[in-house]
Amino acid sequence: MKLPSFLQWRYDLYLSEHIDLYGSLPFYIRQKLNNAKQIENAKVAYIYANKRNVGDYISFLGIKSLVKQPGAELFCSPVWKKHFDKSIAEIKQNNPSCILVIGGGGLLQPVFKPFWDTVLASGLRYVLFGIGINKMAGRPEFDDDYLAQIINQAQLIGVRDTYTEQQIQKVAPRDIHMGICPSVGYVNELYKGNSGQTNTLLHMYHPSDLRLKGVELDDLRVSMKQLADKMGLEYQEHSNMTSDHQGMLLKLSKAKVVVSSRLHGCIMSYSTGVPFVPLYCDEKIKSFVQTHTQVSGVEPQQMNDIELAVSVTCRAISDHIEQQSIIEQQVAHNQLFADQINNLINS
Repeated sequence: MKLPSFLQWRYDLYLSEHIDLYGSLPFYIRQKLNNAKQIENAKVAYIYANKRNVGDYISFLGIKSLVKQPGAELFCSPVWKKHFDKSIAEIKQNNPSCILVIGGGGLLQPVFKPFWDTVLASGLRYVLFGIGINKMAGRPEFDDDYLAQIINQAQLIGVRDTYTEQQIQKVAPRDIHMGICPSVGYVNELYKGNSGQTNTLLHMYHPSDLRLKGVELDDLRVSMKQLADKMGLEYQEHSNMTSDHQGMLLKLSKAKVVVSSRLHGCIMSYSTGVPFVPLYCDEKIKSFVQTHTQVSGVEPQQMNDIELAVSVTCRAISDHIEQQSIIEQQVAHNQLFADQINNLINS
């Protein structure tokens, strides 16, 4: 539910820098009430980036569906930093046996360092689940000593791809659960079986990642529209940034094919059985594809060659293989890690 226009402009002008409603006043109220109830009593507290990024939110929902524990929800977004610090302090003082379940998403990058500083300083026990390192041109990474500190203080570690596993093992060797993004189980359970219900090509794009790769979104958009026209498909696009994750998932799950420079555009396509073409803007997309799927991706610049784009996309559709049994095995593998978390919670 969106705010009425006469309230929306006042919120945007006066409050948005201090309070983030994440596009949904009912969600904001529910989260406030849930945290007030859970923060001093629950066995776990969930930490993820934010709700507006569909990929981050469904990763959290996937983790929660596996861990099966009620708990507070804490965001790693700039507007939330003051409240994050306050919440961690309350947990430390009033509920020190609480386990922080951190993930999924690409939280192992310097933009989240202020939140990691708070977690590390608290001394609270935490686990990492479905977490990843995002290696992208033009963006910094944690230095080895700081990454090692995060890893060494974690009770359990679950990562989403082999690249993250390898980087962690270089700086702080230890046992690591390597599994598919936890969002896969959540999405697959609710949205599998819809593929091809609409005759659409859905273009999932990440503006900043494309820019860092040297690709102009407007140019790529023109090429994607030409591609859809050549294939007789309706063109649709989405940035995967919305408070309506259910609407986003329903739209994607019904598409004929997805072309995505967003990691979770690829993950959601895989989860729902929709053929997809990954555009390799960064290491995280390539790592997901190579670790967990049999799909081949391309550099985003290549899609400006329309004949090549048609060939690649048609091949993605014709070569698509039903993966349901493999997905069920991957989700079961993640459940084993969630069981380890519950053993820790109950120890």
